Amino acid sequence: MRRFSTRLAVAGLLPGLLGGCYSYRPVVSTPLPSSKVSLVLTDNGRAEAASRIGPQTARVEGAVVEASDSAYLLSVSAVQPITGQLVRWSGETVTVRRDQVALLSERRLSKSRTAVFAGLVVGVLAAAISTNLFGIAGSDVPVIPPGEGGGQDQ
Repeated sequence: MRRFSTRLAVAGLLPGLLGGCYSYRPVVSTPLPSSKVSLVLTDNGRAEAASRIGPQTARVEGAVVEASDSAYLLSVSAVQPITGQLVRWSGETVTVRRDQVALLSERRLSKSRTAVFAGLVVGVLAAAISTNLFGIAGSDVPVIPPGEGGGQDQ
């Protein structure tokens, strides 16, 4: 039971650790295939992409399938309208011409965010263990060996 509680606690924190420790950094060269990128579209790019991606799309996120001198082929994971929440996609491929992209950023692991988050996780787990929050700290019930008043007839 104790192992289950610990594993459950770690499993609950893991998605936050993995998702919260990334940031987008501007790219100066052509991204490699399978790189996670974010494309901020130009005004012309929004107008041109409206029929394929949706009206008023400001940003497209996804994995690079192929990058040529003139366009990016993306496996789209999300799009964000100018006014609205991020809309998840399930990997449909979309071609976006380079001249329609105002800013290209690549998703990278942020060492500083990872260090801060890891420190917080260690602190929270240490506090939880020291207060017996998960029931994994030492037992407060004393163990009395048999023959010393342990309830057996002598």
